[in-house]
Amino acid sequence: MLLKDAELQLQLTPGNAPVETPLQLQLTANNVVAVNANLTGVSMYMGQIPLRFSQQGELWQAEFLLGACSDPDMLWQLELELIFADGEKRTLKQQFQSSWR
Repeated sequence: MLLKDAELQLQLTPGNAPVETPLQLQLTANNVVAVNANLTGVSMYMGQIPLRFSQQGELWQAEFLLGACSDPDMLWQLELELIFADGEKRTLKQQFQSSWR
């Protein structure tokens, strides 16, 4: 679980984020009408990876791959912008590590 509060839940599967393997982010949130997201490398520059979320009810999902680099425990930052039905915007930043060990 990457993030959980009263309004939303964000989960990464598999949780250890192995590189060059399909990963899935699942966001559960009420009244969200749009999700914009991207990943950037923190411990090493790897460019910016845009994430495309699809909606199924209150569940939003994105599937992506992380590339391998020389750092076996690469630190990434996920930035999400959530747009709610009432027009409110909320930006979330969450870091996690990938692995290739």
